[in-house]
This record gives sequence, C-alpha cells and structure tokens, in this order.
Amino acid sequence: MSFLRCLSAMACLCALGAAPAAAGECGDGIPGVLFAGCAGEMVAQLVLVDEGGVAAEGSLAAGRSVTVTGAYTSGEKREPEGLFIMRGEALDPYPQGWDGVALIDGQGRLSLHHAERIDIGNERYDLRRKASRRAFAQAAKMRGWSAFQSHMLVIDGEIDTRPRDGAPRFARRLLYVLEDGSIGLYETPPQTLHDAAVAVADALSPVMALNLDMGSYDYCRIQGDTARNCGTLAVTQTGKLSNLLILSRGTAETVAVVE
Repeated sequence: MSFLRCLSAMACLCALGAAPAAAGECGDGIPGVLFAGCAGEMVAQLVLVDEGGVAAEGSLAAGRSVTVTGAYTSGEKREPEGLFIMRGEALDPYPQGWDGVALIDGQGRLSLHHAERIDIGNERYDLRRKASRRAFAQAAKMRGWSAFQSHMLVIDGEIDTRPRDGAPRFARRLLYVLEDGSIGLYETPPQTLHDAAVAVADALSPVMALNLDMGSYDYCRIQGDTARNCGTLAVTQTGKLSNLLILSRGTAETVAVVE
C-alpha cells in the first residue's frame, strides 16, 4: 500500500465527498484529542512491524499523520491478536470474542463496526457466523480491505461497558468516529475501560469508539510541521511490537489517498 498525492486538493476532497474543514473543527483542540480529521480528509493504513522493530522515526508516514499501536499483540507470539487482515491478505482469519472491528477499505477510508454487523454497501457480515466470516474474508481479498479487532467501548452512540470492581486502571487510547464522519484518537489518563468509555462519550459523543493497544506496547509518533513522540516506547524499544495503525490527514495543498 502506498500513499499518493492528489494534483488538486479540491478535486480530491470532492471525490471523497467532503469540503475542506476549518481549523479547530472535527475534534481538534478538544482536551484529550490527540489527532483528528473531518469526514473525507483522513486515510488509514495498517503496517506489520519487522522483527527488529520500527526501522526509523518518521519513516512510516509523511505529512500530517500519527502512527500508533493498533491491534493487540499476542503475549505468546509476536503477532497481532484476533482477526487481522492487511490489504486483503488474512494473516489471521479467526476472530476473538471482542465485539469491535476496525475496517479500512481499498481507498484507505476507515470505519468502525460491531463484529456481528459489519455493514458495507448493501452487504452485512457477521463474524460470529462461519459462512458470513468466509464471505467477509473473500470480499476483503477482492477489494483490498484491511481489518483488525479490539474491544468496542461505544456502539451506536451508547456506552458498551459496565463498571467492574477491581478493574485495572491504565492510560487508554481510543479510536473514534463521530456522527458527521470525523475520525480521531482520544487519550485518557490511567482509567478503567468503563471510565474511558464515559470520558470519550462525555467529551465527543462518538457513534463508535474502539480501544487500541497501549501499556508496554505503547508506540506513538506524530508527524507534522515538527515530529514528536507521544507514547512510552522509543523507536529502539519496539522489537516486540507486531503492528501499527497510521492515520494521515491532508494539508491545505494536498490530500493523501491510498492506492
């Protein structure tokens, strides 16, 4: 998968069905929002990390982008946990019991779904059913989709977690989609999953919010006018990471799209 630049920012935005957004819209500037983009101006990419870790800072994405740990990494083997498809190739076609699925279509457009109702066009896929799961894998192969699983914290605008006694408290990073199609990353201080769900719901009222891997796998790098680390891992400490999620946003001159 490669990033291409549009010759005309306006033409690309029209093709994606969106108009340029003013600064501060679509979640930007809200406390806790790490990175955000309006509907149609954000593209996504899944990347497998080589055994040696991330090769070099800033080498995975250029322009205004953020690179973070995406799917959970197995504690037994250095590989993504659960369903994991990259550009149509199913590295692991078997889903875990988690109810969240992040899908990236062949044009790099990202959407979040409940695992039992992945609605794409006129088709609905249910990963709990074998026949539907096979149909989803086939469609992904034909259309170049990428996908991974995790815990969904907000589904259809409703919090999908409950308070639990003794629940662990960690810093959380959530991938969210708003009603207007805006996409972004929301971070919390050390909290339970339920408290993180409440926090993102109160701050943004997302339609969907998905938990991303952090803890000892917390890699985060923001590229823009300047580059900075936003996670706990330095590039030299990424040898156990299995995968990364890249979100890229266009500038006033160009909009990145995925081939």
